[in-house]
Amino acid sequence: MIPKGKAKSSKPSFRWPWSKKSKGHLPVEQQPDLEDQVPAVKVDLAEINAGPASSSVKDPTSRRPSSSASGFRSAQVETPSSFFPNASHWVVNGSLQINAHQGGSNSNDPGWERLMQNTAPNALHDSKYRFDPPKCDEDTRVDVTEELMGWMQDRQSPQRLLCMTGAAGSGKSALQQTVAERCSGKGILASTFFFSSTDTTRNTVSPLIPTIAYQLGSNNPAVREAISATVMKDPLIFEKSLKTQMNKLVVDPIIHLSQPTPESELAAIPYAILIDGLDECADEQRQAELLATIDHCLLQNEALPFRIFIASRPEWAIRSALKDTGYFHQNAYHIQLSDHYDATGDIRRVLWRRLRDIGRRSDDPRARSPSWPSEEDIETLVANASGQFIYAATVIKFVSEPRSSPVDRLRAVTTWTPDHQARPFAALDLLYTNIVSAAKETYEAAHPERDFLLLFSVLRLLHHHGFYQSSLFQQMTNLEDNAHLWLISDLQSLVTREDLEDKLFGLHYYHKSFPDFLDNASRSKTLFVPESRTVEFVTVSCFRVLDPVMDRNESTRPIRLIVSKILVLHFGSPSSPSSFLEFLFAGNNVEKLKKWKAVERCMEDQRKEEGRFSVVTKRWVDLLSHALLDTNSHGQEFHQVIQAFHDKWQQFYQEDEDALVAYALRTFQETL
Repeated sequence: MIPKGKAKSSKPSFRWPWSKKSKGHLPVEQQPDLEDQVPAVKVDLAEINAGPASSSVKDPTSRRPSSSASGFRSAQVETPSSFFPNASHWVVNGSLQINAHQGGSNSNDPGWERLMQNTAPNALHDSKYRFDPPKCDEDTRVDVTEELMGWMQDRQSPQRLLCMTGAAGSGKSALQQTVAERCSGKGILASTFFFSSTDTTRNTVSPLIPTIAYQLGSNNPAVREAISATVMKDPLIFEKSLKTQMNKLVVDPIIHLSQPTPESELAAIPYAILIDGLDECADEQRQAELLATIDHCLLQNEALPFRIFIASRPEWAIRSALKDTGYFHQNAYHIQLSDHYDATGDIRRVLWRRLRDIGRRSDDPRARSPSWPSEEDIETLVANASGQFIYAATVIKFVSEPRSSPVDRLRAVTTWTPDHQARPFAALDLLYTNIVSAAKETYEAAHPERDFLLLFSVLRLLHHHGFYQSSLFQQMTNLEDNAHLWLISDLQSLVTREDLEDKLFGLHYYHKSFPDFLDNASRSKTLFVPESRTVEFVTVSCFRVLDPVMDRNESTRPIRLIVSKILVLHFGSPSSPSSFLEFLFAGNNVEKLKKWKAVERCMEDQRKEEGRFSVVTKRWVDLLSHALLDTNSHGQEFHQVIQAFHDKWQQFYQEDEDALVAYALRTFQETL
């Protein structure tokens, strides 16, 4: 199904092999008679040689005149047993097509057939369209897999919902696939649904409940009969709310089954329902509606046998349901995959095994050497993976390209630079691009006047240089309280808030490569924010705050430290022109003096904060020396003020140097 407003995929939509083609998606009351849609099979009558045909059959080659409109007669044929053994009511048309109703088809069960037309076969765990899906190696993710299976088989546990959240690429889908296969092997798998944002047949909630119902009915004839009857009674059931669909297609058939069924037999029916990739379902409001439906229809009904396992990135819908005030808080067993399980050892094992397998199959003798890959290569990859399997999977896929040497491609990964032609992280970059683009779209839809990427770049700059006060970001950007939290709200599968002491917070990146992606224009492309633009914003914002408050009150102290510790130290080098320097030298002499005096006050605060031996002092002296080189363009008054600043700070710097030499000499003498 294709959501409104979305472009159709170039790949044709998949239908169940036995389902009928829709004729223009006609309304139910206008649908053609099902018998008219029976598949037509071309048959060469000359090949039917298993006995004499009925005497009423005419030789199709004779072309005798007929009273039929087409000029050919229709005839009933008694077919040989070797053709379509379950078929009946054959009709041979003059066009040499045979219409047949096969006993094994669903044409005698239109309710079930209509249900299947609304399912998503690609979403099944064993769908051929998910061939070779990601799953855990035998000796990896052992602890978390055991925890998941232990919970699934503990039917006495009061919590019948397990929510597993984790960073993008942390291995959630591989764990879901592994659990699905194990549950299937144990005979307890009721249904699976794997969302995918790139597959239009399974990127909305619309087919989820029909697909669950199909799997439940396939496991039990009585459930199937009840579901089929529901669809026949209400052909528009698939246009109803999710709660109505869940009650009518899932809950009621199971309740109907339980009434005449002994409790022991009811306990034996498959009960594990797995839903993967909720975050890949389009429209977060529909995600929230689905979670509320699961809570209301399945969890609050004690008569149902189901245990439900949902995996998702920690996006808004599931975060809201799991928080202290959410409806899942008491009812769900929550596994935070990226926080509670260290996958470093598993990633190391996977890299060793897969890369060695690639080497053994390679024509390059270097790759078949026992020394390839090297331990240094593996440890570099493990460090870059940051505990997330997506990085390892991306590297393995890149190195396994058969048209080149795995040795050369692995070297391209470990030594990659922005000017390198190879793109080993293309799959990873696509993941980052999709997440950041979606977060940008959502944020700017709520705040059209704001630039999401620029604000996030400012927040990253502040945290990179050790400024963790949440109020500082609000003061600098002139935004509402907790603006930083709203900014990263939809990025929490890549970066999350890390609470520190004294009401401070930091940014924790799940992926080491995510900041690298953002800072590289060739990788982030339209999402790239030049450093000069970020510095310009920070500079203007700082001086906006300092301008009306030239006295040194405590509220502006963090801003003054930003000027000295970030702008002067990192962007005040005369040899590397920056937007900060451009700002200082812009305007008339009065405006320039005002800004330089403000910076000088900030530097005095910095000296009091850190004392002597500060590298910031040296950078400030260099900046003042640079300003004195061009006295003609700035005027006499400007030159005098800057000269006074230079002499003052040059003396400070010399005192610091002398003190440092004296300290080193004293330390040396004490060691003798």
